[in-house]
Amino acid sequence: MILDTISTPHKPWIRGVNIGGWLVLERFITPYFFAITDCHLRGDFHFYPGQIDAPPSSSPLYKPMTKEALSKCKPVQPYPVEEYTLTNAFSDKDIARAYMTIHWDNFVKNEDIKRLKKGGVTHIRVPLGHWIMGDIRDDEPWVDGGWFYFQRLVSWCREENIQVWPDIHTAPGSQNGFDNSGLLLNEPTCHGWDMDNASAIDSGSYSSLDEIVLSDNVLRSLKALDDITSAIARDNMTDVVTGMGILNEPFANCNPGVIRMFDNKALDIVRRNMGEETNIYIGDTFNATKFNDGFWTAQQYSGTFLDSHYYHGKK
Repeated sequence: MILDTISTPHKPWIRGVNIGGWLVLERFITPYFFAITDCHLRGDFHFYPGQIDAPPSSSPLYKPMTKEALSKCKPVQPYPVEEYTLTNAFSDKDIARAYMTIHWDNFVKNEDIKRLKKGGVTHIRVPLGHWIMGDIRDDEPWVDGGWFYFQRLVSWCREENIQVWPDIHTAPGSQNGFDNSGLLLNEPTCHGWDMDNASAIDSGSYSSLDEIVLSDNVLRSLKALDDITSAIARDNMTDVVTGMGILNEPFANCNPGVIRMFDNKALDIVRRNMGEETNIYIGDTFNATKFNDGFWTAQQYSGTFLDSHYYHGKK
């Protein structure tokens, strides 16, 4: 989906597109990649006709999922529903990483970026997992290795004069319970993230942010943001990576005080690591009116944006 936004008459149009389903997997975007079998789990990868992230047929890695292969390779049950259950299906992380690498390498190509440029795109939003820099605990199935491919994308965008605004799409414990957080929960909720150790006060009051004690998962999110933005600066990408989303779609029941404390600390991290001119966008917890009291409008928040996602449907 392409979104056109204009901020003032003195600034050019921003025409942006989101590259979803790449560095954070979403099943509805790449359903074939989730259709794994016991052959995949052994490292014997087969690819379905029309699979967008399959290696080219000329590659030695390419094996078609023929009828014969389907008769020998049994589908994995239960069917993976997001990146957590997909990578968790592999008992060998090296095989899981090899499988993910094929996806990272083939889902986005240089010609895609050139095509976007020809279509008038000026900005690309790239969802990132909080584990991309290797913050993976022993009991977590995530695999790292995607950073190289993000760097490669940035180099392609530099050639085309396209700006990249990555977005931290996931959080430990899940900030919303959606599959795009990396971990699908039984129901949408923020409390696997903002109250994972019950240290965050369960209160709507945020008259004094000093009273807020951040949960372990919130602190871990801040550490991930620090690691990612430090790497962007270290790898000399700030000429292309000019914006940053600190957390995608924190859910409506997030503790307001925790969100505001997190936003403040995240702002400081991004500006410290990437520079004072870096654009920053924050999620509105599905209710932009919560920010109508003047929070996030002071001078220190210049160059920031409220990120509102509106979903429409009919019964």
